[in-house]
Amino acid sequence: MFLFIATIFIAELIIATTIILLIVRADKTVVKCTELVMKKHAELEKILKDFSYCVKSFGEYYDCMINSIKRKHRQFQLNLLKNVAMYLSLFLLKGKYKKAAAFLQFAVLFHDYIQKVRSN
Repeated sequence: MFLFIATIFIAELIIATTIILLIVRADKTVVKCTELVMKKHAELEKILKDFSYCVKSFGEYYDCMINSIKRKHRQFQLNLLKNVAMYLSLFLLKGKYKKAAAFLQFAVLFHDYIQKVRSN
């Protein structure tokens, strides 16, 4: 009976010792990692600030691009509307009012020329 209890006690001591050694090893590893992080803290902080600045700059650039695309879209719609109105008026006026149609064709050409000059 005493031999059985002594064997179980020794087994418990071996298990406890193994667990304690693993805890000590893990503690040493955590201490090494903490020291490494403390050494690299300033460097990591600078990298994170730079990354934050990059994200903020990208956000601003993205907003500018979206606004630019919206502005170009509105300009395109306005130009399309103007051209449709001019050519529609040419189509409607071409039959009876040939002098007015010629004037409107000249107006369209002049308008296109002005648009090209503004874009350059």
